[in-house]
Amino acid sequence: MKSFLSKIIINRHFMRIWGAQICSLVSAYTLNFVLIGRVFSATQSTVAVSLFLFLYYLPTLVLGPFVGVLVDNLSKRKIFIYSNLLQAIIVLAYLGVKGRVWPLYGIVFVYSLCDEFFNPAVGAILPALVKKEKLTIANSLFFITSQGSIVIGALLGGLIMKFTNSLEAVFITASGLLLLATLLSWLLPKKPLAGSQKIKFDLRNPNSLGKAFALPAFWQQTKQGYAFIKNEPRVLFPIVLLSGLQAIVAMGLIILPPLAGLLRINFADTSYLVITPVIVGVIVGSLILNKKSKNNRKNVIVIKGLFLMGASLLAVSLVTAFTSQLAQGVAVLLTLLLGVSFVLMIVPLQTLLQQSTPFDVRGRVFGALNTGINLVSLAPLLLSATLIDIFGLRFVLVLGGAGFLALSIVAQKKKAMVLRG
Repeated sequence: MKSFLSKIIINRHFMRIWGAQICSLVSAYTLNFVLIGRVFSATQSTVAVSLFLFLYYLPTLVLGPFVGVLVDNLSKRKIFIYSNLLQAIIVLAYLGVKGRVWPLYGIVFVYSLCDEFFNPAVGAILPALVKKEKLTIANSLFFITSQGSIVIGALLGGLIMKFTNSLEAVFITASGLLLLATLLSWLLPKKPLAGSQKIKFDLRNPNSLGKAFALPAFWQQTKQGYAFIKNEPRVLFPIVLLSGLQAIVAMGLIILPPLAGLLRINFADTSYLVITPVIVGVIVGSLILNKKSKNNRKNVIVIKGLFLMGASLLAVSLVTAFTSQLAQGVAVLLTLLLGVSFVLMIVPLQTLLQQSTPFDVRGRVFGALNTGINLVSLAPLLLSATLIDIFGLRFVLVLGGAGFLALSIVAQKKKAMVLRG
């Protein structure tokens, strides 16, 4: 583990953007955890919670197709600074809400609008800050923190509410984290993160907005970006697969209650019997990947991850049919393998995407990825509970396992074309 971290931890620019990512994600998950609880407590309505989550994802529908062009043209450093700073200010607007619920919906929408630029910019700049041979390690660390931040954010929000019972304390903490992310972003270098043009605004002349963005060229760049993705299999396939994998992550939170029923454990126990093994699997998978990536091509690693995911899901569906404690122990071990398989798929695909995309279109590619992830993640929120109610969780697990195994077979046959790297 020490050598795994020491290879990249000496890169101070990477450490700054990694720290900014941690602060930004923990802030977001802390707010979502607390506010979802606040909305449900006040309304006793899952529809109200779904509307809250829908508004959190809605900015993707508004800005998603165009964010990438802005990321390519603007300074990534300034994107990090202004997006985090604006979010820190917006979070403080929660302080004026007091006991009311409905104003939360407007604030979360504006907050998410600012957040729309952060992830595509991060994906686009990593190759500019990290050497090619260390890119897999960098992506592994980013993936670990992106998943770990879910747990840390929920834990932080829960602890603040438990010991202070104050929403104001949560908002001030989240705003402080975002201000720290702003400071870390300000310390990033300017040159390697510069955009392709300097956009200036004249607030006295409304027409300057169109001139600043050169809107005809803006639309042309948007179309060029999507044409590049469509015609480059090594870019299109990772985007499609990464979006689908994030949908599985979104489904994970929804299937926890019925999974607890299948495993015959209390729902409260899933935190350490299901979620913790998955996080441990993510860490173990990152360590394995660090060793295997030196001697194995990315396509081979991704295919192994697809196969392991499919086999693990099928095994979980089979083991949950038994009632013994041994079966429960095996099921817990299988959730660890799910974490390993996620890393074996997501990190090489992310690295392949970065290496296969020229710098001048990287923002558009990762903007499309962010859009795909958010749009695909909406489907589980709306459909997965219904599918489980109709067919049962075990059937859904079998269907998912069979789908991943089939995809591994297709990828094995097509790897020379879509996963070359």
